[in-house]
Amino acid sequence: MKFIIILLTTNLVYGFSSFLNDSSKFTTNEIRFYSDVTIDSSEIITNNIRIIGGVLTVYGTVESQITVIGGDVHILSSAVINGKIVAIGGDVQTDKDAQINGKIVEASLDQGLIYRETFTDSSASGEKNFGISTFSQHNSDGWVHPKPAIFEYNRNEGLRFVPLNWNWDHRNESLIRLSFSLGYRFSSSEFIGRTTLESSLLKNRSATIFASGFKTVRTDDEFRLPEKENSWAGFLGRQDFYDRWDETGFEAGFGLDFSNLKVKGKFVRATQSDIPVDQDLWSFTNESNAFRINLKDSINIDIDYLEGVAAFRTASYSPLKTGFAILSEVDMTLKKNDSPLAEPSLRLIHIAMANWEVSKGVVLRNRLILGMGSESLPIYRQFGIGGLGSVSAHGYKSQLGNHMAQINTELVFTEEFTDTWFMVKLFYDGGMAYNSPDLVDMKPISEHPDKLLQSAGIGFGWENGESLTMGFNFAKQLGSNSPIESTIRFNFNF
Repeated sequence: MKFIIILLTTNLVYGFSSFLNDSSKFTTNEIRFYSDVTIDSSEIITNNIRIIGGVLTVYGTVESQITVIGGDVHILSSAVINGKIVAIGGDVQTDKDAQINGKIVEASLDQGLIYRETFTDSSASGEKNFGISTFSQHNSDGWVHPKPAIFEYNRNEGLRFVPLNWNWDHRNESLIRLSFSLGYRFSSSEFIGRTTLESSLLKNRSATIFASGFKTVRTDDEFRLPEKENSWAGFLGRQDFYDRWDETGFEAGFGLDFSNLKVKGKFVRATQSDIPVDQDLWSFTNESNAFRINLKDSINIDIDYLEGVAAFRTASYSPLKTGFAILSEVDMTLKKNDSPLAEPSLRLIHIAMANWEVSKGVVLRNRLILGMGSESLPIYRQFGIGGLGSVSAHGYKSQLGNHMAQINTELVFTEEFTDTWFMVKLFYDGGMAYNSPDLVDMKPISEHPDKLLQSAGIGFGWENGESLTMGFNFAKQLGSNSPIESTIRFNFNF
């Protein structure tokens, strides 16, 4: 067995090194196992050397290629590198006075996925760091264990208060993390929370496996507006732009987080149940208005499903800068009430956002949403068009279906452009929800253009460069004599 392992390792090292080697003038090769190598200041190395598990220290001259696997490389001030040094899985420390006339290649997963090349000309030197966020950033991002807001206010839960949100990971030094959240729903008088155990495969937690037990709220309407703004809508105007339900169960999965690119997949076994509407909630205005009822009066099913999410954004992406972002989410229901489904029920949603700074202070913002699902998609999981965050000036979810298409676009004139204390935006919304037996079917949009909900409007507000502090929208349905709708916003339209 040892002989086979050594043979395979040797072949791998020789093959990989040959691939990296771009020189054909060196013919002599040697390999060192678990042995440190020091090149004295008087030495000139012309042989190719492969070092496995050892440390390379260079005081002298390297004319050939030296490959170091699993060990560090130290290049001192007297060193002259005319050839190539390749370090795989270790750190390279180079003194500023060392002469690099050749190339140094570093490939490391120790601090994330990093690839560096150092050349003779500093202007040609390059470093490609795949944008992996810092060691502790994932905690605040909540990619694996979502960090809930302390206060939320909505028609189902009333006041949701989550004061406890703890993470234990030995002060960011452990690859294992235990997270715990605990809160209370005042309308239904019940505790909610989540406990998550995750183990990271890399030091900065860019690859993680996790398991979690939870009792929490779930919704498909996050894309409409932030939950914080929805809370203000309920508190000030007795409005709620989310449909939601309770899920209690456990999940297990994996996550990949390379900062601008994120992927997550998980298996969930849970009980889904409805959260009744609390009509006794206090609001600052419109107290005589009744809250919208749930789409389905009673939900109480045991369910097994798979969920996958992939998200990408360019490094420059923000609401008022040129950039691109995309998110795709797939939900596949496998079992209901312990009975496997003959055909798994699918729900897919794809969101693409593209911003373009046309001129200084003028930004064209666009969002496209496509949703598609199986015929068996339950009504509370169907796609809805209309209302805030969808098509303005139309009723909330005026159209429902297992398919949807929606486009939002706005032209923003920032305070920098208007040279005043407020910004101006012109916007258009359009969308349609419909039913189809086919999973992918866009024909109804072109065949029934009369069913397309549309609106246009103008908005005024104050922004800080990254977000909208406060604003006022005035929107009207297109092709209708309906009145103009006015809305207070604490966020951009999307």
